[in-house]
Amino acid sequence: MCVHDGADAQLVDGRGQTVSQLFKDVRYGLEYYQREYTWSRRNMQELLDDLANRFLDQWESGHERADVRFYRPYFLGSIVTYESDRTYLVDGQQRFTSLLLLLSHLRGLLGADEDLEEDAAEIDRLIRSRRYGQRSFTLDVPERDACMEALLKGRTDFVLPPNASLSVKNLWARGCDLAEDFPATLRGEPLPYFVDWLLHRVCLVDIRAHDRDNGWEIFETMNDRGARLTPLDLLKGFLLSHAGQNHAELNRAWRDMLSGLTNAGAHPSDFIKTLLQARYVQPDTPDLDKIDGSFHEWVREHAVLLELTRPDQFRWFITDVLVPSAKRYSLIQRATTERVQGLETVRYNADNGLTAQFTLLTAAMRPDDDERTFIAKAQLVARFLDLMLARRMANSAPIQNVEVLPEIMRLVPLVREAATVDELSELLGREAVQLGHDFSGINTFKLRSDNRKQVRYLLARMTAFVEGGNGNPDRTAEYLGLEAGTRPHEIEHIWENHYDRHKEAGSEEQFRNQRDQLGALLLLPKSDNASYQDAVYERKVRFYRGQNLLAALLHPESHERNPRLRRFIEAHDLAKLAKPYGDSFPPSAIKERQRLYRRLCELLWNPADLGFTLPAGQTAKRTPSTRAHYGITPAQLIAIGLLKPHTRLSTTGKTETQYAVLLDDGRVQLDNGAIYDSLSTAAQMALNIRSCNGWRRWQVETENGLEQLIKVRQRALERGLIA
Repeated sequence: MCVHDGADAQLVDGRGQTVSQLFKDVRYGLEYYQREYTWSRRNMQELLDDLANRFLDQWESGHERADVRFYRPYFLGSIVTYESDRTYLVDGQQRFTSLLLLLSHLRGLLGADEDLEEDAAEIDRLIRSRRYGQRSFTLDVPERDACMEALLKGRTDFVLPPNASLSVKNLWARGCDLAEDFPATLRGEPLPYFVDWLLHRVCLVDIRAHDRDNGWEIFETMNDRGARLTPLDLLKGFLLSHAGQNHAELNRAWRDMLSGLTNAGAHPSDFIKTLLQARYVQPDTPDLDKIDGSFHEWVREHAVLLELTRPDQFRWFITDVLVPSAKRYSLIQRATTERVQGLETVRYNADNGLTAQFTLLTAAMRPDDDERTFIAKAQLVARFLDLMLARRMANSAPIQNVEVLPEIMRLVPLVREAATVDELSELLGREAVQLGHDFSGINTFKLRSDNRKQVRYLLARMTAFVEGGNGNPDRTAEYLGLEAGTRPHEIEHIWENHYDRHKEAGSEEQFRNQRDQLGALLLLPKSDNASYQDAVYERKVRFYRGQNLLAALLHPESHERNPRLRRFIEAHDLAKLAKPYGDSFPPSAIKERQRLYRRLCELLWNPADLGFTLPAGQTAKRTPSTRAHYGITPAQLIAIGLLKPHTRLSTTGKTETQYAVLLDDGRVQLDNGAIYDSLSTAAQMALNIRSCNGWRRWQVETENGLEQLIKVRQRALERGLIA
């Protein structure tokens, strides 16, 4: 697209560019009028969810990488640039910076898989380039270099300088969030396909100004002038135009509603989208994609579904549906950032990145519920989601929105129909006993590069549970760094990082594995954690006595003359697990401590104590809802006889061979007893790497000798045994 003036001189040139074309071997500068990089975690999650959803709707296990060229493209908006001594980015910095962070994260994932080293090298050229002996990041802003370098190298020890700008602070925060929020499913088999699609099928329009002044004019026009009507404005117009009367009163109610939502930190459009999905959508409801974009059109086209056929119904929809629901939604929004009595778990879910909780919480709303009833319902829903997340964390199952959304959407119509608190309690009780995971995964759970926040969360909740059980106030928010002016407590390794002091662990690899086990970890304030780091255990355990009770349990004197602690231990049958250790903490103590943590999780997240009414005698587990993109599974290969249950698997590659067993249901059990739902996750855990394709990494003995599972799968496809 080109725009010309009367003399036929080109003023604006708009060109569609793929991500690869925009980022490859280019250096961009920022103009002085650009605002700081301000994207929030939710902004980044929405970008990830949008990209993952569009990609996973097209990808299928077994596709060739060349097939990606036929996937539907995805448009990410526009940027404005002009050429001078370099290319300057005039508008679009937020999205561009976020894409650069995503590319850096993908570079780390690709580099972890020895089969994808060439892909990693290729993506490196999009992140930075070398000219005249100097290497620069594609977005060349010197104050960001140290932070970007740390993120690219996967360093967790980077310390923000005291005078760090808002941009650098947000850059570091969003880069760290990516380790937790990047969809876990994409880290396995689909990873190279997703990278190909992102680079070559995701595009933006580069609006090229002919100089700096022209770029400023375009920037002003796009950001300041002539605000267009939004879907929110158009929805208001549609509703009021059909209301028949009381327009002034309805307009005031609408404006007050928007003001209340905004003051609570909620975006009014997000509220409308969430309400429509939670209150009206059924599995077979058409045009669901419109709700995310043109929700005003969806309301107009589905007016009968919303019972909007008479003027009084339009008035009722505003005054009796939208307005009271917005007040409840505002309360939920406030609960994500501050302590609201009864809704503390909403805040924990938000800190764990579960923005999808809003849909299920909104489904529990009934306009005629009083506030006490609503809070009771919201508390049950939030606790159920927290239980689901905690169990998934314990089993290294993905907790990102894109992964758990199918399960949440399955529950929406069920929660919607639960009229009373008791009905909701019974529904969630039935669902709780059918959850596909329990806390058995804690037995082998350990700290990894991509789950530090989840480890902190489990430790924080267990620490607060022990403290609360001994009459102390709930300090969960403090441990997680959610209170104003506080920093999250840090993960403390009970074993100091000196293999020569812990030869009883076995090899150095075994030492590092045991040192990272959950049973060898505590939660301490940052200053104390830093001061204890290198101390030997017999010295550190004396310091632990003055810390939280979960840490103090390690010291024998903490158990003496402490009747309240003894009662707590006896009441929960923890005597064999909550043991003190004197001057040494051997490998056997780590295993015992691991069992203690499992028991604490089972007590803390006991469904009956969370307020759910459990059905008598119901023990069957439901397989978690998943997306259709998983395609062929090991269970299918077992069913057709190409694989046998309890087959021994081994890893391929340059690293030390690891072994596992393929279970009857297609899950993989490692030699340490850990069980994983996917081949890729199992391989990542066995090899202690961030990403790999489990179909390629696991091999099995067949009549043809040792074969990669991907070859067994290909044989099934070629023979037509699996569609």
